[in-house]
Amino acid sequence: MARRKFKNIKNVRALVSKTPIAACLSLLMLSGCQSTTSSNEVITPAWITQTPSAPNVVYGVGQAQNYGNLQQAKNTAQESARIALAKQLNVVIAADTSIIQQAKNGISKFKLNEIIRSQVPDIKLQGLQITEEYQQGNTLYALAQFNKSNAIMQTELEIAGLDNQIGALNLNLPSKSQRLKSALQVKKLLAERNKKNDFLLMLQSQSVLLSEPVFNKAKQAEEVIADLSFNLEMASDKESNLRDHLAKALTDQGLKISTFRPDFTIKIRTDWQNINQDNTHFSHAQTFVSILENGEEKAHFNSKVKAASSYQSMAKNKAMDKIADQLAGQIAEFITTSYL
Repeated sequence: MARRKFKNIKNVRALVSKTPIAACLSLLMLSGCQSTTSSNEVITPAWITQTPSAPNVVYGVGQAQNYGNLQQAKNTAQESARIALAKQLNVVIAADTSIIQQAKNGISKFKLNEIIRSQVPDIKLQGLQITEEYQQGNTLYALAQFNKSNAIMQTELEIAGLDNQIGALNLNLPSKSQRLKSALQVKKLLAERNKKNDFLLMLQSQSVLLSEPVFNKAKQAEEVIADLSFNLEMASDKESNLRDHLAKALTDQGLKISTFRPDFTIKIRTDWQNINQDNTHFSHAQTFVSILENGEEKAHFNSKVKAASSYQSMAKNKAMDKIADQLAGQIAEFITTSYL
């Protein structure tokens, strides 16, 4: 009897001792489950509602809706972020993240400068990165980052490289055509340099001034181009008035018109048609232009213009102004195509 009682007491003690262990295990399992659940929770990043800010760093946040094509939505969100960033730099950004410079220099006096500027490639936002992405339901977010300090340093180095290239060009070559080719290369490098300086200003940094050697080389290039001379030959003696009009207009645009040993001869034939309708005079002209060098035709252009006025003479003068403007562009196109 005593033995059975003692055995029961041992069983009770064993049961009591196991109960806290089981309870502890249950608590550990429960806490383990809770910690796993909390660690899997995704924290919504603050940048999707508040654009970050940091010294010398520009951020842009973009978003897009996913309508079934996840990759397209990601690309759209990234491009939206780039555009948002570019707006803070006061630039327009294309799909390949290149900068489209805002025209602010007005109309060039000589269309050669205008054509050369158009041939200079757009500056790219080097260093622009998509650093983070986040998806919330069907909305995708992207964070773009651009380090201004790095971009400024890189641009200044590139300008220094352009100055070295300009300094290496020889504008004292024996033939005029060789000097012209070097002068055009100088002007193109200067146009690229100007774009990079504009970029520095967009980044709120100081532009890099021309050193004295580069300034002198730029001045010499302008002198080489300004020394080019053109002779105007009209197909008919009746067009002497048109020749004088064109000569004055082209001279005003910086071109030298001369009959004495010109570098280029420009032959012009113009067919006129004057129409009077409801007391308004319309002057239509079709112009055929040939540019010759040493007697050999190098380029040929055809163009049409029209002008209107209450007076016939005024309508024709307006048409001649348009012919002169087109001719300046054709000459500039010929020079850059042939020598640049």
